[in-house]
Amino acid sequence: MRLMMTCAALALSLAACNEQANKADAAGTIGSVVAEHGNTPNDYTITWDGGASVTIEVSADPGFAKGEGEVIGEFDGGKAAWSATGEAERRYFLLSADSGEQERVAVRLLPLEGGRNFRDIGGYETKDGRTVKWGRVYRSGVMANLTDGDYEYLSDLGVTTVCDFREADEREAEPTDWRAGEIDYLTFAPPPEDGSERAMFAPLMDPEATPDDVRNAMAKGYPDIAVREDEGYTAMFDQLAAGNIPLAFNCSAGKDRAGTAAAMLLTALGVPRETVVADYALSDDYVDYMAEFLDPEARERGEDGPYAFLMKLPPEKVAPLMESNPIYIEATLDAMTQEHGSVLAYIQTEFDVTDRELAAIREQLIE
Repeated sequence: MRLMMTCAALALSLAACNEQANKADAAGTIGSVVAEHGNTPNDYTITWDGGASVTIEVSADPGFAKGEGEVIGEFDGGKAAWSATGEAERRYFLLSADSGEQERVAVRLLPLEGGRNFRDIGGYETKDGRTVKWGRVYRSGVMANLTDGDYEYLSDLGVTTVCDFREADEREAEPTDWRAGEIDYLTFAPPPEDGSERAMFAPLMDPEATPDDVRNAMAKGYPDIAVREDEGYTAMFDQLAAGNIPLAFNCSAGKDRAGTAAAMLLTALGVPRETVVADYALSDDYVDYMAEFLDPEARERGEDGPYAFLMKLPPEKVAPLMESNPIYIEATLDAMTQEHGSVLAYIQTEFDVTDRELAAIREQLIE
């Protein structure tokens, strides 16, 4: 009799689970979520592809829990539009479905008038199903053109540390005048002159070289970025391990030195390689580097800058230099793996990231 009752209870339990699963399947999931700005920084569009009906909350706190934000409504159809009131500020959204599923999202590219590729590296799912926290680490290009309004927007982010990977002549030509609170502004000694950068740019100077030759040289020389920027990358991981966040790091374009740093950090956090590569390639979606290069005013300013030699070259040969071509970062990840067995092993060995530091970084940057 006891066995029959146990079996009956188990059958009822399984039936209830199946009923819940069927309801969840019918309602759909949240799936992949994207937030974008509309016509102004206060206009938002949020889309999700799982089909679920969701309740959406909003907050200026990137880590707010369900019930702690402002409910902006219940939405179905996979799309929601919302406009904030008051001063523009960075906002984070939490989508909750009846199934209990939750997804957090923010606009990746910050809406800065004078920003270049200033974006949040949060929101990516790791291999073990967790998520990189929003609002903890930002990557950027040159910050010299940030406006007073931009700094007012940035002041709410609480950035404590900026790692500027540029060399002294770049910083002199386009200085950073950070006005969004007190920070530790870190700069680094120039990388060693080992000839690797000259080899990367050699086809640019060869009148017989084609754009493909330039592109191949970029891919071949790209892994050397991690070698040359050893001091800066080591400091970045040290700062993160010490909890000096939110942290921002930048180079000039915001795609090569900063792109390599982001790729390594995301890998260290357990983000899959295909996602790491996709994040690297996003720079081409956010910045039209060739349009900037061909802009007459920019060219005139650049005549006295550290990259003046580029102004004398045919644009088609410069174009590969301006790309965030996935083959570039793939070459770097492949070289790291070949040298140390994995990208993570490369990071820990070359930048002195201990197991304890790695655990601290993950604890602070993953939820």
